[in-house]
Amino acid sequence: MDRQEVMERIAALSDRSFRAVENTVRALEQMKENRYPFLGNFLNVEKEESADPDVFVCSMPIVPEVLNPYRIVYGGVTATLHDMAMGWMLEHRFEPGSKFVTIDMQVNYHNPGKGKRLKAEARLVHQARELLQVGCEIRGDQGELVSTSSATFLQLVRKESV
Repeated sequence: MDRQEVMERIAALSDRSFRAVENTVRALEQMKENRYPFLGNFLNVEKEESADPDVFVCSMPIVPEVLNPYRIVYGGVTATLHDMAMGWMLEHRFEPGSKFVTIDMQVNYHNPGKGKRLKAEARLVHQARELLQVGCEIRGDQGELVSTSSATFLQLVRKESV
């Protein structure tokens, strides 16, 4: 598809579909400013203040693009918020430039994701060298528990050259 064909197809979209394209363009532009990955920008994930220094808090709005046919947040989107919150928490907790990858994650769903926002609260549970166990809870804007997760992250350590 060339640029002209893309523009013509965008012009023919419904208002709702056009908003998704607008959000995509905004997310791509924000990547240049905040250096955060596309998906976090697309989902509008934002860091929030936490009263507890051991708890990292972030949230995202619930918008039509993240809803499944039953009008609740897709489970995969909720799992993505868990993964982002836990990874982001580790990046804030450790020295700048530290890198972490998820090597295992378990998500339990308790209630449907609905309302206006989902809020994630992540905390470090245990660390053994480069392996970190992290827990996270996601709640809806009325305080209802939507899902819980636990994950193991690997801290990527640069090996010294010999």
